[in-house]
Amino acid sequence: MKYIYACQTDIGISRSSNQDSLIMKTIKSKGNTALLAAVCDGVGGLSKGEVTSRKTVKMLGEWADYELPCLLEQDKTGEILRRRFRQQLMEINREIFYGNKRSGIESGTTLTALAMWNYRYLLGHVGDSRAYAITRQVRQLTTDHSWVAQEVAAGRMTAEEAEKSAKKNVILKCIGAEETLEPQIEKGQIYEDTVFLLCTDGFWHHIAKDEWLPYFSPERIHGEELLGANLSHLSSQVKCRGENDNITAAAIKVFRERK
Repeated sequence: MKYIYACQTDIGISRSSNQDSLIMKTIKSKGNTALLAAVCDGVGGLSKGEVTSRKTVKMLGEWADYELPCLLEQDKTGEILRRRFRQQLMEINREIFYGNKRSGIESGTTLTALAMWNYRYLLGHVGDSRAYAITRQVRQLTTDHSWVAQEVAAGRMTAEEAEKSAKKNVILKCIGAEETLEPQIEKGQIYEDTVFLLCTDGFWHHIAKDEWLPYFSPERIHGEELLGANLSHLSSQVKCRGENDNITAAAIKVFRERK
C-alpha cells in the first residue's frame, strides 16, 4: 500500500485559541506499514477543550507507538485490532473523564481516527468531526453524534432545517464528558485508489460534499503539494462563506499498486 497525505489547520476568524488537534503517524512492523490519522475538536461550551483534544491525540499516538505494531504482526483478519481499538478509545475516555473530575472541570472533545494498513482501514469516531472516503463519489463514513443529526434521522427535522437550527452545534457524545462511551467503530477494505478526508466541523459546515470532487478525486491527485494546496484553498473558501470556527483537515490518498 502506498499513500501520500497533507494536513491543514486554521485558528478561525474570531477565535483566540485553537481547540482542534491533529495527528498523522506512520507505524512500521514486520511486513506492514500502517498510517494513523486523527482529528479532534474541543467541545464548545466546556472548559479546557484545547487541552482535552491535545491529550486525546497524544494518548492515541502513544498507543500507536507501543501496541499497534504488535497487533499488526499478529492479527491477520483485523478483528483483534478492531476490538482493541474500540477498547482503547473507551480507556482514553475514562482517563480524561476522571482527570476532569479530579480537576473539577467539565471538558470534552470530538475524535475521528483512521488507521490504514494492507488496503484495509479501521475507523473510530465520537462527535461531529467527520471522515469521508472519496473515489468517484464522496461517501461519509461517520455518523454525527449531534442533536440535529438525531432529529433528522428520526424524521422530525429536515437537513435544511438542521443547517439553520440554533442547536446545530450541540453534540450528544464526546470524549471525556461521561464515564462510559460507546464509539462508532467501522472497518473496511480499500478496493481502488481512494482519498480519505478527516475534518472538524469548521471544514465541512459551509461546503457541500460534492464540491470536494474536483479537489480530491483520486485521479486528479498525484502529489502531496497539490493535495496540500487544495486543502488550503478549501479552508480559505469556507472562511469566505462565514465560517469562524477552527478549521482542521487531513487528506490521505491511498494508491492501489498495479501488478
